[in-house]
Amino acid sequence: MSIWVVMSWVVVAILTSVNIFIFLKLKKASEQMMKMAFPGAKNLSDGIAQMQSQMQKMGQSRGNPFSGNGRNTDAQLRMAMDMLQKMQKGGR
Repeated sequence: MSIWVVMSWVVVAILTSVNIFIFLKLKKASEQMMKMAFPGAKNLSDGIAQMQSQMQKMGQSRGNPFSGNGRNTDAQLRMAMDMLQKMQKGGR
């Protein structure tokens, strides 16, 4: 019985090392992609911050209701509530 315990731990160790290897490769690839997308980024968090600021600028320039400017959020909320009420009335 102890041979199976040892074998199982060997399999667990092999799978864990493969998992760590794959994780490190994926992390390296994601950092390379972020550096290619945002050349001025010093690290991953700086690249993400630049991406978020670009997304906010795009949302504000288009009048996106989800960008936090509050122009169309009330109207969309009213429309969503009306749709919900209609769905509830139709289901009864």
